[in-house]
Amino acid sequence: MQQLSLSFEPGLAQRYSSIRECFAACVYQRGLGRVAAAIDCQPSNLSSMLSGDRNLDPALIEKYMTEFGDRTPALYWAARHLQDQATLKQQALAAIPGVVEQLQRLMQEVA
Repeated sequence: MQQLSLSFEPGLAQRYSSIRECFAACVYQRGLGRVAAAIDCQPSNLSSMLSGDRNLDPALIEKYMTEFGDRTPALYWAARHLQDQATLKQQALAAIPGVVEQLQRLMQEVA
């Protein structure tokens, strides 16, 4: 039996409010025309899907991830829906030493 191990990009689920917003950021980063051609979609149709005027087909997101090797949309979904409370608590506890160190530095600068 194999265990699934995921590492999430910090803040990915907080950075985007929806999969549409996440996918739009990915598309515009690479260029609307370039992505539209790669996933066999008209740029105007893709733009309408990203703006919410048309239904966004999840198959297009899958095709995008395959064509560009960009897992960001899948990682967004995982970060948004697969983290349990124990994992979130563990991540928060692991972040405390860094935050305390940063706070101490700031306090020294103010003093």
